Amino acid sequence: MHVEQPIVHASTFWREAIVSIECFDACRVHSLLVRLTGLLDKHKFWTRFESPFNFAMIVRQPRMHRRSALITPTQIRSRLPLFGCVLACAGLLAFASRADAAPPCAELEPEACPLQLHSDTARGIALGTGLRASAVSTSALAYNPAALVLGKLYHLEGSVDYMSSYSGVALGAGIVDSSTSKVGAGIAFRGFVSGDEGISGIDGRAAIAFPFADAVSIGIGGRYLNLDYEALLMNGMTEETELVEGFTMDASIRVQPVPVVSLSLLAANFINLDSAAVPVLLGGGAAFAIADIASIGADLLFDVSTFDSAAVIFGAGVEVLVAQVAPIRLGYSFDTKRELHTLSGGAGYTDRSVGFDLSIQQQLSLEKDTRVMGAFRYYVR
Repeated sequence: MHVEQPIVHASTFWREAIVSIECFDACRVHSLLVRLTGLLDKHKFWTRFESPFNFAMIVRQPRMHRRSALITPTQIRSRLPLFGCVLACAGLLAFASRADAAPPCAELEPEACPLQLHSDTARGIALGTGLRASAVSTSALAYNPAALVLGKLYHLEGSVDYMSSYSGVALGAGIVDSSTSKVGAGIAFRGFVSGDEGISGIDGRAAIAFPFADAVSIGIGGRYLNLDYEALLMNGMTEETELVEGFTMDASIRVQPVPVVSLSLLAANFINLDSAAVPVLLGGGAAFAIADIASIGADLLFDVSTFDSAAVIFGAGVEVLVAQVAPIRLGYSFDTKRELHTLSGGAGYTDRSVGFDLSIQQQLSLEKDTRVMGAFRYYVR
């Protein structure tokens, strides 16, 4: 009887969770996860972590990010329902929305499908798919909202982004603040301009992050897009096509089990807008810091909304800080469905007051398009 009871509870939990996700009743999902946490407590699942030597002592933050000394098993246990609620809703809603309509590129050859249009940063495009686990400041806003709590900073940034694949230029600005309170937040906006042919419209986002302990934070963000593409026809006329219009959301969790390792799990654009330019992405990343001079990491993402089956996107990058003021970056990414290889790199300068980055991204296959992005940052604090 003692053995069968957890099985019955688990079965009931998953059956009710699936029903709840179908109507996206987040409060009900939260209550179910509380029940699961209670079940784990009842069967003493957490007792293995009670020793400070095998868990609590190894999850410290670097000094620049430290707010308290330790993360305790009680802290993690009490926040597990909220962590699970956000990512479960995001991930399962992504799969549910994918089933509502045919994928936008279901009837196209992968190579003919429009490319993804991320809210990238100059640092991010130089590092393959963004090196999301190590993102801070405006890169956290773009790739990993849970990391907005890092750094105790207040940054203003402006950017110029030339995208040959969309025949346009994006002019952007953003603000990120993690210094005025323990909660981190950011907002960014960019507008697209082009000539007779190319992309036009707006792309705005805002996000907020909550630290639950030294090594754990969770973030959620919203994004609104209204983008069109104007094509020049053979007869000299133009034809305008809507790329995407609507509101979507991101969610992520950041965990730092030891000071030199950062991990992230994320769901990007999990409200499906049925557009190949803004796909639903599920995945995560890992980054490893080498002293205070270098960072290396990788991302593994799954595009679950563009094709009939999930497209795997892999990216990796390395960043070296020369003389404590000049970051040098190199990255690579591979889209398995489109068979698209991309090589990227960049450099910059940073001190206590200002910083700037210049990056280039070059496709090695398909149309062999080039992307160039520059950004300037002012450090208010």
